[in-house]
Amino acid sequence: MIVLLLFIGALTYVFLYYQHVRKYPRGPLPLPLIGNLYHINPEGMHEYLHMIGKEYGHCFTLFMPRPVVFFTEFSLIKEALVTQGEHFAGRSHLPPEEFLQKVDQTGITVCDGEVWREQRRAAVRILREHGMGKNIMEAKINLSIDELLKQLKETNDGVTPFDMYMPIQLCVGNIINETLFGYHFKYSNTAKFEFLTNCLRQHLKCLKDNVWVLVLQAWPWTKHLPIIGRKGYHDPIKNISNYHNFIEEEVNKIAEIYNVNQEPTNFVQSYVRDMKKNPQLDMVNLYAIVVDFWFAGMETTSTALRWCLLYLMKYPHVQDKVRAELLSVVGSSQDRRLEMADRPNLPYFAAVIAEIQRASNMVGFLGFHRCTSDTIVGSNLIPANTLTLPQVFSVLKEDRIFERPTEFMPERFLEADGKTPNKNELDRLIIFGMGKRQCAGEALARMQLFLVLGTLLRHYRFSPCDPIDLTPVFSTILGPKPYKCIASSVV
Repeated sequence: MIVLLLFIGALTYVFLYYQHVRKYPRGPLPLPLIGNLYHINPEGMHEYLHMIGKEYGHCFTLFMPRPVVFFTEFSLIKEALVTQGEHFAGRSHLPPEEFLQKVDQTGITVCDGEVWREQRRAAVRILREHGMGKNIMEAKINLSIDELLKQLKETNDGVTPFDMYMPIQLCVGNIINETLFGYHFKYSNTAKFEFLTNCLRQHLKCLKDNVWVLVLQAWPWTKHLPIIGRKGYHDPIKNISNYHNFIEEEVNKIAEIYNVNQEPTNFVQSYVRDMKKNPQLDMVNLYAIVVDFWFAGMETTSTALRWCLLYLMKYPHVQDKVRAELLSVVGSSQDRRLEMADRPNLPYFAAVIAEIQRASNMVGFLGFHRCTSDTIVGSNLIPANTLTLPQVFSVLKEDRIFERPTEFMPERFLEADGKTPNKNELDRLIIFGMGKRQCAGEALARMQLFLVLGTLLRHYRFSPCDPIDLTPVFSTILGPKPYKCIASSVV
């Protein structure tokens, strides 16, 4: 009798499970309890999603084991995030997103609702106050570039294979640090900086291939179980806490001595000043916003620059053409800096940056966008509170969007005259997201890529030491494999 009851109970569970599955857009067959985990290879996740997206009309569900709806086509992503952006502005409040912040619903990256709107408005306003997109920010970037050039001049002989990883990390980190805290790290004293960057790298490594995090997404209570809780929850929390502690110490040091009657010179001071006028701003959210900006601004921009150097070594004729264009516009004089005002006169350089961003395809997803109410996208019903993941990776590889996507063709971003930007192609390069949750630091990131890479190419020719391997290292951000190069002076 007990066996019969167990059998009937199991059949009932399976029946109800597949009734639940039918609520979501069609995808590969999930199994009870484990969903689609039985056939997913994390190492090839982006390619796998790109492949099955074509089979299921670019909108499909994977049960991981929590149901997640993927969009892998430009028009569907635009419909969800722009046309119906109000319905897709939610966040998951689940692992791994919740690991980033100590307190849920703080900052701007992983929170939503009115908290997110107010914190984002305040953060963007303060960034503009400190020059985002203006000459003030350009001057701050140039300070970091000067430190980078000094480091290369004093530590690189132009003959010995040289690792650009830490110089690039430090340059980008200094730009963020100067904006947030108002000071620079010197390349000769980077222990504190390296500790911080190692915290970030360890966090990303801790989440890589971590199936226990997916289990926690589906059943949050499993964090109390011995193995799942330790590997999927407590280890990531322990690692990221070092990062949180560093940020809080830096913020507190500035806040404690800042006089609100003084003109602020960095982001933290401006936020502290505004706390006196806006009760929705507080120290907890300030910690969280700084955590967001350091994490997002550091890793993505530094990885993009390392991809840029690798592609320019892979295609040396492109590197030479960019350098020739730079020298024709800016010249080789040490008294003349590359400026953002030069950008309209450097169309090929701008096109090369865009094509490297497309080809490297390093930001696979735009983060979880929780659907906050029942919504139709295309012909698909997305139930309320469903997690969705728009996949940029597929858009940038789609031949209906970018002709011959496997080929490296900077010219695709220029019109036939070779000078006018191809707006149609550029509009589909959605690496910074779309809609209401588009990257708040996009303008700063674009300035950094243009000024740092352009200055490096004016001063150095980069040549490979080994055969170029463009295969990415799988992680939250797809980065290049470690490499060294020869950086020989051209001035």
